[in-house]
Amino acid sequence: MRIFESTEQLEENEELLRKQVNLLPEVQKKEFYNRQSKKLKDPDTYAALNWFFLGGLHHCYLGKYALFALELTLLSVSVVGFVLGHSSALLILALLVIYELPQLFFSQKIARQHNYKLSCEIFNDIKRS
Repeated sequence: MRIFESTEQLEENEELLRKQVNLLPEVQKKEFYNRQSKKLKDPDTYAALNWFFLGGLHHCYLGKYALFALELTLLSVSVVGFVLGHSSALLILALLVIYELPQLFFSQKIARQHNYKLSCEIFNDIKRS
């Protein structure tokens, strides 16, 4: 994800895609919106999952299961290590927090970027057919 991409650039890209979709024939336009409505993710839900649940559950919401598994494993290892008194457990936990903080603060943008990418894929697929 390009979390440091400007919001203005993302809005311009979304607007350009909307214009391209509006140029499609009515049948293709309807197909685009039908497929899009089934796959879009709510930015607020993504933000809430990111805020309230540890272990990367928000990655599952966007379909990034490998990243979820990695984060959950690292969190579990750090918790077990902390209970057993290993000093490296705090390092792992600190690195997870450092990695997750930008995702928390930019969660709305990350979900919008995901939706934009998904919409582009749907558009290109419909355009080819």
